[in-house]
Amino acid sequence: AWNTSKIDPVTGFVNLFDTRYVNIEKAKAFFCKFDIIRYNQDKGWFEFSFDYKNFTSKADDSRTKWTLCTVGTRIETFRNKEKNSQWDNRNVDLTRAFKELFSKYNIDLTSNIKEAICIQTEKDFFESLLHLLKLTLQIRNSVTGTEIDYIISPVANENGEFFDSRTCSDKLPKDADANGAYNIARKGLMLIEQIKKSEDLKKIKFDISNKSWLQYVQNN
Repeated sequence: AWNTSKIDPVTGFVNLFDTRYVNIEKAKAFFCKFDIIRYNQDKGWFEFSFDYKNFTSKADDSRTKWTLCTVGTRIETFRNKEKNSQWDNRNVDLTRAFKELFSKYNIDLTSNIKEAICIQTEKDFFESLLHLLKLTLQIRNSVTGTEIDYIISPVANENGEFFDSRTCSDKLPKDADANGAYNIARKGLMLIEQIKKSEDLKKIKFDISNKSWLQYVQNN
């Protein structure tokens, strides 16, 4: 079931980052590995362009170059101090949140944002930035005990469209649970294709590895 519900069903993008804060130096090193971090004034969102090869080997032999965009909102789950530290949820406007963080630390949106990030020295800054990036990468958004459960992608398809299960066509998953079922079925199709291509069924060796799965969904 690896990456069947938390995956963009259109582009095959999955989050392979570790966005946990460890210390300032490691956070700096992490963001300095991005190719470009900028504010797209025409689109009104931030863009984080990167190559997974600079971060992890988990994407080897699959698509590695992507651009994350701060499109839309995400559901943040947090401990609410006003409710006796009970779990609560709120919608976060990604672009607005990034703007507020950068404004707080005097980062000009027309400047080289990546360079400005890499010279920051405050723990709070990097903790907040990593948290916002984690939310940007949060493909599955749900609220426990409600019917709210949707998939939204931070990467665009070849037509510049971002998958959103709330507005997609009837041929694509309508929520996160449906996305899991849809992609498990596609893993089944992947195995069926291996059977069809096999010259000797007695010697067939099924390949359902993570790398093969990423190759399959990103090429289909």
